[in-house]
Amino acid sequence: MRSRMPSFEVTTLKPIIKRAYPLYWVENKTLRIGAQHRLTRELIDPKGELKVMLPLLNGEYTVDDLTKQVLRELPHLTEKDVRAGLAALSSAGLLEDNELYQQTSERERANHLFFSLATGSRKNNVQQQLHKCHVALLGLGGGGSACLPQILSLGVGELSIVDSDTVEMSNLNRQTLYRVKDIGQKKVDVSRQYCQEFASECQIHAYDEHLDTVDSIKQIIKDADCVICAIDEPHFIAQRRVNAAIVATGTPCVFMLSQHTCGRFFSVIPGNSGCMDCLHINDARIDKDFAKQFIALMHPYREGETAVIAPHAQRLSSFVVDEALRLTTHYAEPFAVGKQVDIDYITGNMVEVMSWSREEDCPTCGQGNPKYDSLFEIAPLEGAR
Repeated sequence: MRSRMPSFEVTTLKPIIKRAYPLYWVENKTLRIGAQHRLTRELIDPKGELKVMLPLLNGEYTVDDLTKQVLRELPHLTEKDVRAGLAALSSAGLLEDNELYQQTSERERANHLFFSLATGSRKNNVQQQLHKCHVALLGLGGGGSACLPQILSLGVGELSIVDSDTVEMSNLNRQTLYRVKDIGQKKVDVSRQYCQEFASECQIHAYDEHLDTVDSIKQIIKDADCVICAIDEPHFIAQRRVNAAIVATGTPCVFMLSQHTCGRFFSVIPGNSGCMDCLHINDARIDKDFAKQFIALMHPYREGETAVIAPHAQRLSSFVVDEALRLTTHYAEPFAVGKQVDIDYITGNMVEVMSWSREEDCPTCGQGNPKYDSLFEIAPLEGAR
């Protein structure tokens, strides 16, 4: 128990061993905290001092009160010893403030406990950040409809949803938000109803719109903290419009697309990372045939049909929503800022395909350069629907 660690100074804290951890004694002298590889800690207690302190670390006592109680039971210790012991537990990421847990709704307590472990903080406020967070979800098809329940489950305070399509029978193999009775209804209407029933406390903005201009997207996302782009038509043009809008508004965005046997996502933080048009310039620089292939893909002999199953849509969407969560709360580093990341549906592996940086020649986030005009005319921002 005696330690040279700095004293535990936060006297108003009501500390508790993080509730997510199981606590168990091995042969009566070793306390194990946790059961997950790399998270479990072992504390040796040869003098039985931990046995005295542990019942008091129940979230009911302030540090001052807890210290007094321990000193009554263990008079050979000093106040400095007790506070040093608390400091050691705190620096190991084992303590949290019980007051925050008590202020968290029953529905969100498992969220709170996860963030407490993930951040290692005793004063984690990720859930409170989410209550103030506004997410814009563009598209309610295979990817977007899978993202929607996950976003709501996190407890975001505000959500904008956009789609102009109706539910079709062919959607139901993968778009599990919808049911047979919803066929023929607007996806945005069904989704809004789901939101109201599942998370009535979340403020919902629903838009039955085809996002065919940059300005229309800017209007929807202007107050958002993060955007998830789950629209894919018209191909490349839709994503370029979203890219232009997020750069103009300075809003971080996660782009997602499913590619048959793998899913892909990447993130853009305007002013920090390269944008999607920077990516096109990078592609054109490293592959002399990129522009020719791009033109051919925009005018295909035959469009490929959708080939995706529900488990894969859910898998990709879970990474995408987690990425948006990382961008907005910073509970952990994002995976895909300035990186294209693939989720291989067959092997289960997550692979970084490539990374790219900001380009001064980018017409959207840089100064532009006429030599790339022909590249961006392949998928023009205006005109196509």
